[in-house]
Amino acid sequence: MSWLSVVPGLVGLAALWTLPGYAVVRLLGVRGLVAWGVGPAVTSGYAGVAAVAYGLLGVTWSLGTFLLAVLAAALVALGLGLGLGTLSHPAGVRPAGQRALVRPERLWLAAAWVLGGGVLGAAMMTGMRHADQPPQAWDAVFHLNALWFIRDTGNGSSLGGLAPMYGDTVAPYYPAVWHSVVAVAPGFEQVTEAANASSVVLGSVVWIGGLVALARVVWPRTALPVVLTPVLAASYVTFPAIAVSMLGVWPFALSVACLPGTLALMISTFRRDLGWRLHTAYGIALAWAVAGVVLSHGSGLFSLVLLAAPLLVVLLGRQARRYWRRGHRALVGTAVVVGTVVAVTGSVVVLSSSPVEAIVSYERGGQPTYWPGIGALLIDHPLIYVYDIRSVNLAVTALVVTGVVLSLRRRHARWLVVALALSVVLTLLAAGPPENPLRVLAGFWYTQASRINQLLVVPAVMLAAGGGAWVAHRLARWRDVSVTVAALALVVGVVALTSGLRWSMHVQVMSSTYSTWPIAWGTMLEEDEIAMVDRAAETLPEGAVVLGEPTAGSPYLLHRSDVAVVYPQLTPVAGSPERLLLAERFDEWQRTPAVCEAVRALGVTHVYADDLTFDEGAKWEEATPGLRTIRTDGPDFALVDEGGQASLWRFTGCDR
Repeated sequence: MSWLSVVPGLVGLAALWTLPGYAVVRLLGVRGLVAWGVGPAVTSGYAGVAAVAYGLLGVTWSLGTFLLAVLAAALVALGLGLGLGTLSHPAGVRPAGQRALVRPERLWLAAAWVLGGGVLGAAMMTGMRHADQPPQAWDAVFHLNALWFIRDTGNGSSLGGLAPMYGDTVAPYYPAVWHSVVAVAPGFEQVTEAANASSVVLGSVVWIGGLVALARVVWPRTALPVVLTPVLAASYVTFPAIAVSMLGVWPFALSVACLPGTLALMISTFRRDLGWRLHTAYGIALAWAVAGVVLSHGSGLFSLVLLAAPLLVVLLGRQARRYWRRGHRALVGTAVVVGTVVAVTGSVVVLSSSPVEAIVSYERGGQPTYWPGIGALLIDHPLIYVYDIRSVNLAVTALVVTGVVLSLRRRHARWLVVALALSVVLTLLAAGPPENPLRVLAGFWYTQASRINQLLVVPAVMLAAGGGAWVAHRLARWRDVSVTVAALALVVGVVALTSGLRWSMHVQVMSSTYSTWPIAWGTMLEEDEIAMVDRAAETLPEGAVVLGEPTAGSPYLLHRSDVAVVYPQLTPVAGSPERLLLAERFDEWQRTPAVCEAVRALGVTHVYADDLTFDEGAKWEEATPGLRTIRTDGPDFALVDEGGQASLWRFTGCDR
């Protein structure tokens, strides 16, 4: 399937993620680039809440019901905007002190967005090859089948909506915001192309839009940092390429992509004394944006704390000082005490919860020294897999260093330097020696360096934008040319020194889980096997249930051909005891009666077999020894179809 055929879906998904949130915050009084940048975060927050409410009420989750909920939210926002008088309040035009962009600046911003977002999106598409090419990352399999189940059941709630992924034996909390939005996106026949399209939208629209909004309020007196932001953002491979390919963690990627816009709205809400009406309206919008970050993925709470804590200390400290000087000392004192109590109590509750304890206690290895991690951060090289170094990002790193020096010297946006330093330290703790006792601080992100360093990109791009604007002005004075010409020269230099905004690295990273051979961390499907899986809708009878080793590719039958499978995810222990028994001992079906009892209980009719071994490049799972080598040469197996080294068999051994 060509990417051209899903262009309507791409546009529809971008609109679905941006317009509902934008409409709500605009009716509350938020305007301009900040409203556009925070729109996806607000949409995500509202989608998360609405899906849970619909799940509790038994209402089917669909595009129509979601838009109905959005309409209700917009009407409430309109009422609040009119009641508070903030819908067209003059102070809301530039709440963070920024001047309005003039027409030429808006045109240059659009051109930069086309360049940066276009290169990023095109590189991701090139790496994925086809719109319906299946990703072969561990988490990606889970999320694709979760999308299928939401479409099938009409339940997009994070509170039990993904119970079918666990054989309906448990109904756990699982952040399903990304799934719920993508599942109802118009213009996609199957979930594979919808998920792949979401990667492009998250990178080229949501992520860059949020960064542009943040740059607008971080550097309020000049437009040049804003114009440079899309180009600088596209030069980083760390995000979104790693998140949506190698890691395959779309919910986490959505949470990270929503961070910049949320930070931009936070600055707009607290930077100046806007009066209680605007503060209230902006505060409501900010609450929805924060909900979007946190509901998209639980670690979003800690990501937001990491990046926003230095910012909030500055912003709230300034507001407290203003009110203190006006004589409202009792109010300030009470607010400080109440805020401290709430923060401490909330922290204790969150940190003692079982989901957080499970995340923090996740064990992961590290490297013996910190030097490889330091080197990777300097050149923006992935920290998750051994990739060829096809390009480096030293030019943008130099601009980041320039921005750090300027922020410290001018005492402007120094919170970015603190946020950058915290991100670097936590990334290195996760990447370095496991015996370091401080490494537990990285546990809020599964102690995975490749997740934490994605947060580093937010302050890095902001500082690089400020540094780049300073370099352009210096260059203009030195060569006696206009700032526009100097900025164009800077952009050309960045593109050249990053080898086309890291095009080859973007493509390599995406290809490492989308090409059919070789696949990073092991192959599940080859080209002929994908074709066999897609034919299963016709070759297998209605009501078929397929048993097969998950890492061999059997879970793909569900979301690509609507064929029921025993294991919809690669973790076979997730589900009933029968599933666990078959994973461990199915090869004993002839001599162990309990195996056939489990087969009959689960309604297994067919078996998926694959001859590709670990030594030949197959993905490996220790928990499935009973499915690793299935002998199909007896009378109880009848060949249905085959492709590559995989095959589908009718199994009748347990019928009698």
